[in-house]
Amino acid sequence: MAIDNDPLSPRAEATGSHPLTEVFRFLQVVKLRRNVLLVCLAAAGVLGAIYYLTTPKIYESAAEVLVLQIGSEGLKNQGNSSQRGIQDYMPTYQKILTSDRVLDATIKALPPAYLAELKTVPKEKWIATLRTNLNVGTSRGANILEMRYRSKSPRIAFAMVQSLLASYTRFVNEMHKNNAGDMLESLTREKAMHEQKLQEKERELVQLKRRSEVLFSGKDDMTNVVVSRVVKLNEALVEAQRTTVEARSFLNSVESAIASGGDIQQLLQQAIDTVGDSLMLREMGLGTDDNQVLAYFERQLVDAQADLRNKLAHFGPKHPQVRELEDKIKQTHTYLLQRKQQVAASVRETRESELRPKLSAIARQKFNQAANHEQSIRAEFEREKSLALSLNNQLAQIQIAELDIKRMRSFYDLLLDRIRDVDLGRESGGMRTSVVSEPRLSSIPVAPRMSFIGTVALFCGTAIGLLLIYILDALDDRFRSPEELKLHLRFPILALIAKLDGAGGLGIANVEAFRNPNGLAAEAYRTLRSAISFSAEDTGRLVITSTEPGDGKTTTLANLAVTYAQARKRTLLIDADMRRPGMTAMLELKGQQGLSQILRDDRAIADCAPLNVYAMPLENLDVIPAGPRPGNPAELLQSERFSDLLAWAETQYDQILIDAPPILAVADPAIIGRLVDGCVLVVRPDKNRRRVVIRAGEALMSAGVTVVGMAVNHLGKEMTSDAYSYGYGHGYGHDSHPQTADDEEHQYQRAA
Repeated sequence: MAIDNDPLSPRAEATGSHPLTEVFRFLQVVKLRRNVLLVCLAAAGVLGAIYYLTTPKIYESAAEVLVLQIGSEGLKNQGNSSQRGIQDYMPTYQKILTSDRVLDATIKALPPAYLAELKTVPKEKWIATLRTNLNVGTSRGANILEMRYRSKSPRIAFAMVQSLLASYTRFVNEMHKNNAGDMLESLTREKAMHEQKLQEKERELVQLKRRSEVLFSGKDDMTNVVVSRVVKLNEALVEAQRTTVEARSFLNSVESAIASGGDIQQLLQQAIDTVGDSLMLREMGLGTDDNQVLAYFERQLVDAQADLRNKLAHFGPKHPQVRELEDKIKQTHTYLLQRKQQVAASVRETRESELRPKLSAIARQKFNQAANHEQSIRAEFEREKSLALSLNNQLAQIQIAELDIKRMRSFYDLLLDRIRDVDLGRESGGMRTSVVSEPRLSSIPVAPRMSFIGTVALFCGTAIGLLLIYILDALDDRFRSPEELKLHLRFPILALIAKLDGAGGLGIANVEAFRNPNGLAAEAYRTLRSAISFSAEDTGRLVITSTEPGDGKTTTLANLAVTYAQARKRTLLIDADMRRPGMTAMLELKGQQGLSQILRDDRAIADCAPLNVYAMPLENLDVIPAGPRPGNPAELLQSERFSDLLAWAETQYDQILIDAPPILAVADPAIIGRLVDGCVLVVRPDKNRRRVVIRAGEALMSAGVTVVGMAVNHLGKEMTSDAYSYGYGHGYGHDSHPQTADDEEHQYQRAA
């Protein structure tokens, strides 16, 4: 089985460069080179400790001052406008705290013993030095000044803050007391001048109102009588126009019906609804004596409907009184409807020749009345409209004067409030400063801080260490361990094969797995065989290649073929490296016919292939050597005869192993790899350059070859992983009853 698999990405992405994968790879590199990181951290820690021990200690003393404003209502609330005004002036108070006058008073108030640090610089630079060591700030949303002073002596820092507090408080209080009298006198003069302007503007407003036709209510609301008349006349004109349009439409309909001889019954009904049935009957010569009775019933109907709504508001729909009213309304409505039908019938009984001229006269009279009424209203509307337009200028002047008076009164009230506050503040101090946090004598230095230096040292050590690891990883182009090899390619590592100690030689007898089947090296090749067999892909046809010549792929393949044959699998070994046939030379088959002869032969594969297969002294192992060197190996491997050879071999053997040239040398491995089930890449970490191995993996993947995994070859003791060392050192090397090759083969057969 495989020694290790990459859980992060499939083999199909073996040469990808996903950001997370690159991060994981770099973390693995950091793990492998963790000693560099530890050295950088240790060096940074030592430098940080030296800096902490050699840097002079700085001590700090701090205090906080609350700035208050006292007015006519005592201490202002935090949420009112005066308090927000104080917060707007906080930068000014902060600047005063660091002014030359306050700092000079602070230095003069200090005893000589606390001026030791200042005496190290010229006297003209004392204030600048004091300002450099002083830090003043404000709390956001609060009227608090924060002052901090740093010194090499905690007593000097404490005394400096105390003296600064006293000097600042004294300066602020004196400043407000001296300025209060001048401010009060200036505000009083401004008040008298503004009061005179306000009186003049009010007199001007009174004159404007007298000249205008405007009525004023008690709340200074004004009503223009002319404008009110114009509005009402406009509404009456609209209604008169609507009535005229309706009368003209009715007249046109009547004249059109009379001219065409059409039916006038509908127009008669409309005339009855518009003019009234009594008037209509009278005009038609059909007078009646019960008009008063009809009017009485109509009033009764309206009253009953109103009474019903009131009853429903207090009683349910099934209440006796509600039902009685509903019956009364129904009877009255029925009577009125029958009466209208009688009127209509009476009209229909009148001769149509008499109705037509009378209906036309009624329609024309109605139209003339509506038109005359509209003309009279329009003439009056135009007169009032002209008068209203002449008054617009006076109204605008009144509104402007009222706005000016309102603004001047607001400013006048503001002056009165300000004079009252200044007058009271002069006696109570106006501005008050109160110390809310007294300075303290601290024995703990604020600089250098051990936590800060430790954090900086840790950060710098880590950053420098990671940078060095990155640079070393970029410059060092060799693999230091199989884990690093797997990290870069992300192919499974199928087996770790140690460096063979034997002198080697030609012939099957000198193959390590055949010569010493129970040795540690043979066990590594059996591990490779097991890992290939347990692969998820079909591995019946495999090609073995490497990155460059001398990686040991031929030796690895020969030993792998022996382990398959020892497992009683019929195995065919094909030497497809027709340029430099190393497998053919190793097995002492030079000069024999082989693969090149099969691919160039015209006979069927089934006829010529058996003639070029050579049996080895080991049971179940046959070999097809490379044969005579052709001039076009790549073209022969791309031919259909090579595919037919593989198909024939698959029917005769359980396992087919193909020895191919290095992948970066020629295209033969890629050609073969696309025809078989998979490829095993032999890598030699102590010899192969990292970029070369990565390029080999990319070449296989870009050609669409399925890479089953890697066989890491020629490992020394210093590069053998823990798993490999444990497997060989304890599992086999020190076992009092070592496992024989036959026992292992039986276990493999059961697992397969």
